[in-house]
Amino acid sequence: MTTTRMKSVCRMCHGGCGAVVELVDGVPTGIHGDPDNPTSEGYFCIKGKASLDLLRSPDRLTTPLVRTGPRGSGAFEPVGWDTALDRIADRLAAAIGRHGPESVVLGQGTDRNYQEWVFRLANALGTPNVVGPAHVCFYPRVMASIMTYGGFTFCDYEGDPEVVLLWGSNKPSTHSDGVIGVKLLRAVERGSRVVTVDPRRTQIASRSALHLAIRPGTDCALALGMIRIVIDEGWYDRDFVAAHTSGFDELAEHVRAYDLERVARITGLAPGLIHDATRCYALAARACIEAGTGLSQNENSFDTHRAIALLAALCGNIDAPGGDLIWEPMPIEGRRAFPRSDLLPEEQARKRIGGDKHKILSMAGWVAPGDLHEAIVTGSPYPVTSMVVFGSNILASHENTGLVREAIGKLDLLVVCDLFMTPTARYADVVLPTSSWLERDQIVEFNSYIAARQRIATVDGCRSDEEIILELAARLGLSRHFFPSLEAALDAKLAGIDLTWEQFTKIGYIRNEKRYRKYRDGGFATRSGRVDLMNNGLRALGYEPFPSYRAQPEADPDLPYIMTSAHSRRFYNTEFHQLPTTSRGQTAARVTVHPDTAEREGLTDGDEVDLYSRTGARGVRMTVRISDSVAPNVVMADAGWWYPHESSVDEQLRSSVNLVTTNDRSDVHMGSATMRGFAVGIRRRGPGRG
Repeated sequence: MTTTRMKSVCRMCHGGCGAVVELVDGVPTGIHGDPDNPTSEGYFCIKGKASLDLLRSPDRLTTPLVRTGPRGSGAFEPVGWDTALDRIADRLAAAIGRHGPESVVLGQGTDRNYQEWVFRLANALGTPNVVGPAHVCFYPRVMASIMTYGGFTFCDYEGDPEVVLLWGSNKPSTHSDGVIGVKLLRAVERGSRVVTVDPRRTQIASRSALHLAIRPGTDCALALGMIRIVIDEGWYDRDFVAAHTSGFDELAEHVRAYDLERVARITGLAPGLIHDATRCYALAARACIEAGTGLSQNENSFDTHRAIALLAALCGNIDAPGGDLIWEPMPIEGRRAFPRSDLLPEEQARKRIGGDKHKILSMAGWVAPGDLHEAIVTGSPYPVTSMVVFGSNILASHENTGLVREAIGKLDLLVVCDLFMTPTARYADVVLPTSSWLERDQIVEFNSYIAARQRIATVDGCRSDEEIILELAARLGLSRHFFPSLEAALDAKLAGIDLTWEQFTKIGYIRNEKRYRKYRDGGFATRSGRVDLMNNGLRALGYEPFPSYRAQPEADPDLPYIMTSAHSRRFYNTEFHQLPTTSRGQTAARVTVHPDTAEREGLTDGDEVDLYSRTGARGVRMTVRISDSVAPNVVMADAGWWYPHESSVDEQLRSSVNLVTTNDRSDVHMGSATMRGFAVGIRRRGPGRG
């Protein structure tokens, strides 16, 4: 018996923690955090610990399937890989021949380090339509940062910030690309103070110097109010503003409308608390802002992130030690170059669905789901007939489930590449079984490092998304834009640092060294070379040059509560509900309500309720949890829920919050849906199950 250990990088969420896999005679038997990994320092969460569950799950798909019954019925027959891929390629080619390449949509979920592959296939095909969660996830912050100072930023925790403004982010429990919550906690151990803006009293909020329990969906007003305080009090970095920004006087005039008393009324926060939080952040010698996806899921999405970007710039915290560092990518063919945007003709790019309406999202290459599904249903601006989805359960993850269901029901071809038979896969014409992160070779590219993720195990019958894309490209006559093998593609990606994939696997990890105040070498990567406090580029696109808060609708007495949502730390978006390790501690979706709310509605812990956003409409079913961690007028629902072992799609999705989200109020720049911060009512279903 031979025991070995292999190091890798986990991808059970976005974090990218270092992992050590233990093998006996080549078979994985254990997994834990890598204490030598400089990013995660040995940290490993429950999702990472469930990696072997995922590898061995008896529910895994292991053969391609072709639908034999009505959509959603779950009736399929197994076929071989060649048969499945030939069928997909033939039908895609036929659709392109009839309606043009724009009739084909590629979809994906959260990036598993193959996002650039999906975009490369779309660009090679000639379709401008790639759909995903970008509009409610990372891209509002990315695009707001790029439109303000020419690049996106990450917190320099290792630079020992005096203050961390944790805004709409529960960083110790939810991790973003290469930015692990442990880095924040280490900074706190060294003396960093945390100011948390979050409707919920999370664990980190309880430990914070200040907690601003904001009314959900009003963060933009708070950011603009803080900017006014900084200017009025003279707390901004005068030297930085004078030398490196443009539009200061105009911004000062714009934020006059956001006086402290008005902002307090909008946000539900005490004026003194807003002033104290602003002072704490603005007067710190080193400070950073960790802005999370909680800010991206409402109609003020882009302007909220842009207002925060302006606040950081005014206080001189951009590209400064302990501040918000602008990402400087390593010279590999990665997120920027590999998609080959040059392959997409300009006339095709102009056909991007919703591109005339949500122009900033379109600039990033994405389509908003609401725009896409409306186009499929109406046939306008042109027929959309085919969709190939990589790793996304769109019936649970996209807003407005009813519209999504109607749209995918009208497609001529739906292909789903996934590990499990999800509700979305049940609607597919062809289902392709994919591999987990332990079963694939990938280059991991984050802001602070690149690393090798090596294939450690194999599940017979499964293939990686990259391998599927290579096979489809070959069948569609696009091989000239791709590679003869996955290893050849990895070699090409690494050519800029003079390494082959084989050589890189022996190195394993290369740190991306930080450089501070890069703007001193030639300004910011904007047209003006400065931080654009007033953005004339936005004005040229038909938008306002400054961020503004769009007020929420008048209160409806039948909908007395404001719903927000959060993902359980045990799951990742809609994933892992069928794994023993992650599902053991929670088997049903919960809604957290304040004790006063429970008394008003006659609720006890464990009761079942429906949350509804339209009187008399279908609701989303939740189990009550009573806690004073939320305000009396706020309810917090678990997001991303579905029940894998239910027999019907309706029952599988009964606790999916997107049953009550709509496209009625979306961000004008990004198409971000209002998935948090909208009015709901509570309807008791009956005695609880405990």
